[in-house]
Amino acid sequence: MRSVVSYALIAIVGGFVGATVSKSDDIYQRVVSHFSAEPTDPDGFWSTPAVDGYGKIHYESDAAFKPVVGLSNKVVFQITKSEGDMRRPNLGLERVARVVNLYIASGVPADQLHFVVSVTGDATPAMLDNAHFQQFYKADNPNLALIGELNKLGVKVSVCDQSVAFHHFPKDWIDQSVIHALSSPTTVSTLENQGYAFLQM
Repeated sequence: MRSVVSYALIAIVGGFVGATVSKSDDIYQRVVSHFSAEPTDPDGFWSTPAVDGYGKIHYESDAAFKPVVGLSNKVVFQITKSEGDMRRPNLGLERVARVVNLYIASGVPADQLHFVVSVTGDATPAMLDNAHFQQFYKADNPNLALIGELNKLGVKVSVCDQSVAFHHFPKDWIDQSVIHALSSPTTVSTLENQGYAFLQM
């Protein structure tokens, strides 16, 4: 009798475990498919209100700590990295464009933005003119259109001439839309002493 009860209990437990494993596998598959699926956003969810086609934002009008009209709005951005595919715009420059878009969307006029970008280190090749960029990367420089859009809004994009020298780039290889600065550290420190906020991008 005891063996019959034991077998019955084993069968019940085995069925329960099997069902649980089967259920767990189903849950696992649903979780995996949720995170592996490309997310879709509704039309108009992202926008680029100022820097056309760059630095997309999702603007929330009731969010806290928004930029304020009438403040100094002075920011120096430092970009030191080259992330991802060189044939795509530098992600640091994209982040600068995002900040510009957020300020403009918050109601700060472009002529009240006092933004300076300081490019150095591994990001320096992004400042090459198109001919020399093509020589190194076999593609047009994807950063030049973005720099042009930033310049239109009064954003000054500069390059560290110390980094230019360390890369062994002649000065005239740098695109004419970019300002030559003595160095990135002195650009940042000089502007911070003039009341600019510092953002590492």
